[in-house]
Amino acid sequence: MAGTGRGEVIPESDRKSAPSVDGTILDGGAWNLAAQRGKVVVLNFWGPWCPPCRVETPDFDAAYKATKADGVEFVGVAVRDTEDNVRAFYQDNKITYPTLFDRPGKTIQRFRDLRVNGFPFTIVIDKQGRVAAVYPTPLLQEDIQPVVTRLAAES
Repeated sequence: MAGTGRGEVIPESDRKSAPSVDGTILDGGAWNLAAQRGKVVVLNFWGPWCPPCRVETPDFDAAYKATKADGVEFVGVAVRDTEDNVRAFYQDNKITYPTLFDRPGKTIQRFRDLRVNGFPFTIVIDKQGRVAAVYPTPLLQEDIQPVVTRLAAES
């Protein structure tokens, strides 16, 4: 499956289970996708070295703040950089959602069947733990927030 494009959600009958994702978030705590069952999860693969990532991350934080009460979890997956650079970017931009530090890209490899190339890219997981959307392009709050709001309203 290739990226679904801006704003398109995969029909429920066509969604496949997401692979397992777990790791350590920047504050040192553990994070596990399976433990998020019942929430919509936005996985954003990014790095502070990526100019479009630097633009979309504050928009994602705004969408996170606007939708977290609806059961939406945003999680960055920082790749190809140092923990210090990722932490500094988060602090400088006052980003509040968690990020997994995955310098070697092991989490990306779990999603290789989605054939996403380049950065940033975003994968949205529905409340049942299935891939509901794949965005191989930078997104703004106005792109992602309606999608996660719609998915959060699914039964």
